[in-house]
Amino acid sequence: MSLLSSLKNSISKAGSTKLFLSLLFIIAIVLNLNQVLDTSSKQHIDKAFNRALITFGIAKTLNGVISVAQGTEIAIQPAGIGINLTPGQILDPVNDLVERFSWIMLASTTSLGIQKVFLTMSVWPTFSYLLVALLALGLVLLFTKTRKHFHLRVLILRISLLFIVIRFAVPFSGIANEYVYQIFLENEYIISTNTLETTAQEIGQLNDIEQYSELDNKNNSKKKNSFWQRAEDLYNSTAEMFDLNKRIEKYKQAATDTTRHIVNLIVVFLFQTIIIPLGFIFLIYAMFKYIVRLDFKT
Repeated sequence: MSLLSSLKNSISKAGSTKLFLSLLFIIAIVLNLNQVLDTSSKQHIDKAFNRALITFGIAKTLNGVISVAQGTEIAIQPAGIGINLTPGQILDPVNDLVERFSWIMLASTTSLGIQKVFLTMSVWPTFSYLLVALLALGLVLLFTKTRKHFHLRVLILRISLLFIVIRFAVPFSGIANEYVYQIFLENEYIISTNTLETTAQEIGQLNDIEQYSELDNKNNSKKKNSFWQRAEDLYNSTAEMFDLNKRIEKYKQAATDTTRHIVNLIVVFLFQTIIIPLGFIFLIYAMFKYIVRLDFKT
């Protein structure tokens, strides 16, 4: 009775395996021919690629305006003493972070570009036709009862499964990547990029004000050094000191905002270009191991 029960379980398991594999092969053939999955994945990867390019451009713009701010001097004369200050130096640590961030964005853009190339390779017509022929042969071999050439049959079935994994790994990765972005990362990306763009504009405006003030100071230095002129200079220098404090506070706020939102964007793109692809690589490795150990003696 125990032997009969074991035999029934074995037959049931064999039937389930054949049914699962045959459905898998048929679905793979359909998806390979109509390329709906590939089209959707290409759109998602293109969106991620464009986001990376836009963010890389923001990083380079921010790097440029901060570099200008660091090199701009403000000349003031409190109590008749000439002082040259560079308040933009407050942004020096942030500029180092921005430079590293631009490198990360370049690497992210390159990674997404490589994914686009792999997707193009996976839909290469020759490979697609070869996969269809191989899967069709695999379907026939699944229901072949003969024990003749058993090892060749097993080899073809395993190669068919491996080709399915290779063929659809990048499309599924691209789609999963975009869904993770839309659910968990999109809001953070929009807020951070908008904030960085605004910060770059504000620093640029501060740079324009400082350059105008520097030119105005040069023009004033050419005027006649009368009593009223010195009184006016004292008043102007006092006002400039108050204005300088405001600018320094704005630079500090810009540094804080830039640091926080750059870190947020680094997290977003590390997820999209490293963590999720590595997760799929691990999944592919696990599937390869499973396919190699799969028993086809049914």
